[in-house]
Amino acid sequence: MTTYGWTGSLLRINLTNQTSSIESSSKYFSYIGGKGMANRIVYDEVPMGIDPIAPESKVVLAVGPNTASSAPTSGRTTISFLSPFTKGNAIVDAHIGGDIGVQVKQCGYDAVIIEGESAAPVYVYVNDDKVSFVDASNLWGKTTSDTTAEVTKATQPGTAVLSIGPAGESLLNLSCVITGVAHCGGAGSGKLFGAKKLKALAFCGTKAVKLADVKAVKALNDYVIGDLMGSNNNHVVPTVAQSWSEYENSGSRWTGHPGMTWGAAEGGPIDTGESAPGQPTLIGYRCQKAVKDHGAIAEKYTVKMTGCATCPIRCYGGVDVPQLEKTWGVKGSHANTCLGNRGCGFNGLVSNVADVDEKGDGAFMAGIYAAIKVDDAGLWDNYGELAATLKYFMANDNAYMKQVLTEEEYNAIDWSKSANGDLTFIDDIIACLCNPNHSMRNLAMGAYYVDQKYHDIVGDDYLNSSAIGLWGVMGGKRHHGNECAAQVGWLTNTIYNRDGMCHTIVNITGSGLPYEIQKRIIEDIFGEGALDAPNNYTKMNANKAKFAKFGVVRQVMHDSLTLCNWVWPMTFSPRKERGYKGDLSVEAQYMSAVTGAAVTEKELDDAAERVIQLSRAMTVLAYGTNDMRNEHDTPAGFIVTPDEGKPLYQPGTNKLDAEDVQDALTMFYKEFGWDEKLGCPTRATLEKFNLADVADDLESKGLLPA
Repeated sequence: MTTYGWTGSLLRINLTNQTSSIESSSKYFSYIGGKGMANRIVYDEVPMGIDPIAPESKVVLAVGPNTASSAPTSGRTTISFLSPFTKGNAIVDAHIGGDIGVQVKQCGYDAVIIEGESAAPVYVYVNDDKVSFVDASNLWGKTTSDTTAEVTKATQPGTAVLSIGPAGESLLNLSCVITGVAHCGGAGSGKLFGAKKLKALAFCGTKAVKLADVKAVKALNDYVIGDLMGSNNNHVVPTVAQSWSEYENSGSRWTGHPGMTWGAAEGGPIDTGESAPGQPTLIGYRCQKAVKDHGAIAEKYTVKMTGCATCPIRCYGGVDVPQLEKTWGVKGSHANTCLGNRGCGFNGLVSNVADVDEKGDGAFMAGIYAAIKVDDAGLWDNYGELAATLKYFMANDNAYMKQVLTEEEYNAIDWSKSANGDLTFIDDIIACLCNPNHSMRNLAMGAYYVDQKYHDIVGDDYLNSSAIGLWGVMGGKRHHGNECAAQVGWLTNTIYNRDGMCHTIVNITGSGLPYEIQKRIIEDIFGEGALDAPNNYTKMNANKAKFAKFGVVRQVMHDSLTLCNWVWPMTFSPRKERGYKGDLSVEAQYMSAVTGAAVTEKELDDAAERVIQLSRAMTVLAYGTNDMRNEHDTPAGFIVTPDEGKPLYQPGTNKLDAEDVQDALTMFYKEFGWDEKLGCPTRATLEKFNLADVADDLESKGLLPA
């Protein structure tokens, strides 16, 4: 029987005995794919609560039905494992772009299970059905970019490589895997690869991906790109007025416009021009992300925009900065986006970087330099928390740092470089972090464990400080939280055991559309009072809880299908004739066209919620308590500390009220059918989502609510 969308196979790689086997993946189809499939496999095969790098711990890569289907932005991959850096070591997911997902799918697999531990460094090369275990002793100690180059050279053209750098090798908690030089899969994934002595995974596939209805998929592609898709984060309004646009907003990520160029393009500058809705061949010019991330100076150094497989938006700013090589001996060609474009904040460790050719190019160089060095090391930022922690401990003449480091370690660092614009200070700090015997690496354990180790030094301030910016004291960094749609944004963060990797809501509030249009469309869906005006918040209500639930359900859906949540869902449209209203049924239409199984929007939402129910239960198991309200969902203090002179529920502040936050949690829990006091799944809810076995598991450990 032909399987459409899914391949029907998963690959099991055992590093201990260097064997592989192929198994059916069909029993996981009800979990959609990607995150859902990977989370269920981890639940089935990895005991919750164990050390993430214990021999029995596993790492699962999974793709979804849309992967390699041609659906716009479907080139994502989920990597699931136990967190090494947040409280409870509960289930986390790294989400990575580039070409790796397409190659996994074209090799014929929906998921790849990595188990066991190699006795010596190894990389695994998967070429369709052939799996090779290759000695990687010569690669151990190399950067991610050098490793990628070496493995690519040794394999077939088109191979996608996923590798770790010195950070992962040294088992640093905040380490990651990298593909395509700069596409990062974080959440501490590098540590798990390092513990297994797995230097890299390489995939090169030639198999076709079968779609149930090719014509329907193509029609959906045309519809999405022509009528619904905006720019990065689905911002549907350009930054500068254009002949076709009714509105413009300087905060939008639709940055391309006449006069804005790729200044360093081969053959001369390319004008990004206008790319009105309905012009699919021009959509790749909409997002001049290098300028968005670095400012106007980046324009003249932009070679092109690049990004992930099957993505027409292209949010990675590819730049060439010759001053870097001239001044610092580092080839300045790089492509990254968002925090990665500034080395995850590591550029902020050095001040007063001298300009070389023009005003501002010193600061620009610092960002690209930091990005190259951090990516090469395979460091992960926890959405900027690592750099924030380093700066916190370096404040006031290194007051806390002096208590963390030994006298010998402290004196061996030339701290004057930080204030004197010497970018090699970044190299010095990275070397300390990647040195398994250096005390500074304790600051890369993740904020929760940093606090546990140094609470006698920092007191209650560190975890609750706006300088660190956590969403909650379990260690996850705020990621489009209370500053984004009030309680709605903060609630979306609480679903995660890491930084809240949910862009559903910020795609709405940051769309560029006037608030009144946003409000009309959102209230049509979720009811009155669902969306507050920016920095003008009202108390929590039930419709905000519905809106928050939508945010995380669609995030999980996208991470499972796969689709990029930086662009999806299509809540809004750039077309005036649609009243700027998008289409939230498109994901279900893709699921039906790709797999051949008729799926409604409600059914697909429920399938995604099932994954959330499973993940929440896994967190309860890992924590060994069902009191998620007090043990997991506790906000960082700065979020509920009013700004001086700015009363709550008055214009001008995005802070939340501590009592109202508790009401918000109760309403949020009710939406998911969780115990409204504890915030954990009930038997009735788990059975509703066909998770009776999970309910039995919780009950056997005394973790079901009474």
